[in-house]
Amino acid sequence: MSATKFDISYSAAAQLGSLASAEKSALQRLFASGEIEDPVTTRPTDDGRFVSRLGSKLVLWRRLSADG
Repeated sequence: MSATKFDISYSAAAQLGSLASAEKSALQRLFASGEIEDPVTTRPTDDGRFVSRLGSKLVLWRRLSADG
C-alpha cells in the first residue's frame, strides 16, 4: 500500500466558520488590539506572512497589500 499525501486548503471564511465562539472572540481581540504587534505573540515568516499564537493554536495570516 502506498502513502498518499493530501494538500487541503480552506478559505478564511470556512476556517472562521469552524471555530468555536470563544476562539472567534479571541481571534477578534487579537486583531483589534496592539497585542498582535507583540513579538512574543506574533512573528514574521520568511515569505512575508505572520504567525500569531492564539491560546494553544497558531494563526497564519498576512497583511493586505496597498493595492488591495
